[in-house]
Amino acid sequence: MKRPIRSRTRPLRFRRSVVRDLRNRIRFALVGLVLLVGLHVVAMMAFERLGLGEAIWLTFTTITTTGYGDYSAKSTAGRASTIVLIYLSGIFLLTQAASAFFEFRILRRERKRRGEWRWDMRDHIVFVNAPADEPGDYLRRLLDQLHRSHAHFAAVPALILTEAFPDGLPPDLEDDPLIVQLKGRFDDPAALSAAGVDQAQVLVVLAENEGDRLSDSRTFDIIHRLRERGITTRIIAECVDDVNRERLRRAGASAIVRPLRGYPEMIVRAIVAPGTEWIIERLFSSEGDECLRFDVAVGNLIWSTIVRAVLEADFGTPVGYADAHGQLHSNPPPQEVISARALFVLVDETQKTTAANLQRLLDQLTAAQAR
Repeated sequence: MKRPIRSRTRPLRFRRSVVRDLRNRIRFALVGLVLLVGLHVVAMMAFERLGLGEAIWLTFTTITTTGYGDYSAKSTAGRASTIVLIYLSGIFLLTQAASAFFEFRILRRERKRRGEWRWDMRDHIVFVNAPADEPGDYLRRLLDQLHRSHAHFAAVPALILTEAFPDGLPPDLEDDPLIVQLKGRFDDPAALSAAGVDQAQVLVVLAENEGDRLSDSRTFDIIHRLRERGITTRIIAECVDDVNRERLRRAGASAIVRPLRGYPEMIVRAIVAPGTEWIIERLFSSEGDECLRFDVAVGNLIWSTIVRAVLEADFGTPVGYADAHGQLHSNPPPQEVISARALFVLVDETQKTTAANLQRLLDQLTAAQAR
């Protein structure tokens, strides 16, 4: 079960005046109550000859309007003190304190919902910006995969710094206690401080528009501002145009990924297993490694034997196969004996692997095994 975020909160600078007034009202009422209670206790001891415990008991049963009747003011001076200190002043101040307290709670809940509250969080993940299209759906899938991908991140809270949700988090996210929003701009130092970027575990800078090259300029500005603050936390940045990758890296990005909205696992991989996002990206690029299918016949060979032979022949790295029924298998156990009608092999642009070459190699392995 997900644990709710436990953090002390305080309002943003532009909302502090309202909250400060409410706190002052509560503080004034409480101080006044303490003073009146003390005076009434002294009055009951002086005018009614009650002991300290009895005077305190009478004072609290009176101010809370409980009135058990076991003790009461009988003298004229005692009754006058009760009227002035408790009925006219104390109950009024108690009502004012309760009213201000509940008003403060309602205001705080509304500010949190609208992203206008400062969250003092540590070891969290900060997402700067949100996708322009279906941001709630994308962030929901990304965070779900993140929480499931690694035990360490199962209960790590996330804060989204963006102005994309003026009325609060979208329905996809609002019921998750591990996700909060802070309404603000990346170029506002107060917003960065309020987001706790200095105490974050990971910072993720998302491209607002995956097809807009100008997004890279904003990403560069964000990274530069974060590093200027002296932040050493890992920064994962989305880059729209590959030409800007080196520029973002020099600015201080720890990892750079393409904004693949249909595949949030790219960001997740960069967070939980740094470096794997680069390997995965190469599989999506025609200039990098490619996973190719080679239709070959494999008969009862040990998987580790196949992998070793293919590697030594510089034909690539086998990663899976399709069995005689067409069912696909990925990364089988090394000692598994397989029969297949196709192999899936990672090859780079320098390797000239063909199905014919692979088939000759496999036939040689089968013949050697028969001997």
